[in-house]
Amino acid sequence: MKSGFYPGSASTPAARLSYYASRFSVVEVDSTYYSIADSLSAFRWIGGTPRNFLFAVKSFSLFTFHSAKFASLPKWLRADLGNHMPDELLKREDLSHEQRVRLFSEFIKPVEILRSSGRLAYLLFQFPPRWSFSRNGLAYFRTLRDIAGPLPLAVEVRNNTWFEAGNRGKFLEALAEQNIAYAAADEPAIGWTVPPEWPITSHWGTVVRFHGRNIGGWKNPRSSVHERFDYEYGRTELEEWAARAKNLAESLGESQKMFLMFNNCVSDKAVRSAALMADLMGMVSPACPNLQRTLDI
Repeated sequence: MKSGFYPGSASTPAARLSYYASRFSVVEVDSTYYSIADSLSAFRWIGGTPRNFLFAVKSFSLFTFHSAKFASLPKWLRADLGNHMPDELLKREDLSHEQRVRLFSEFIKPVEILRSSGRLAYLLFQFPPRWSFSRNGLAYFRTLRDIAGPLPLAVEVRNNTWFEAGNRGKFLEALAEQNIAYAAADEPAIGWTVPPEWPITSHWGTVVRFHGRNIGGWKNPRSSVHERFDYEYGRTELEEWAARAKNLAESLGESQKMFLMFNNCVSDKAVRSAALMADLMGMVSPACPNLQRTLDI
């Protein structure tokens, strides 16, 4: 509501989703990063949107080596782990193998519902900046494929060691072997961030996530999330990506989709940037059937 995008009549989550789906064709669900959604939520999302509307789902934090608040965990897991403060942060290593398996099984249920209904865009695993290139990291991509089955997966790394000489080829090859899309990123060019490369590593499609270019907010370790992503793209900045998107879309196979997702979600800046990108790309046409009008909020 505070973004200025939704009308006053859209006073409930269902109403806001319905309004959003009347303007865009896909949304990236961020709430699943913070807590495990249930199957009923998936059915509600499906029932409240058009048949061709897609949902991209962000992985729960513990599966990407982030921490999670104790209060955000399912009731059964809180009981297993014993007494903790609600805001206490737990890591993946604090859970046993059996607990992690059960937790992923619960997490994946609504994702599977979206997939079986033809409403899943992809499942995104976004790793933290501290997660650098390693053999264990390459092996983890195989683990993700094993546990996720046929789901369309995308991986975003945020440490430039994955693109260093000698590592880049191994990294992209590991993704390709598991049919996992590399999620390209547009973000400020500072010491640890990844380059704006856009390699295609999966048969199902490709993703670009636009985080904004607020270099001051990214350089300052004390910046809030609001300060880091407070950025609105200009036409010239997006024209470069639009040209790349059009050229690449023409070379993709019929089964490959392209998703351009905006994460500069402060006020209505993501909406405005996404609308500008859609204008630059034009509507979906027979010449470029892979282009999707997309937004991440």
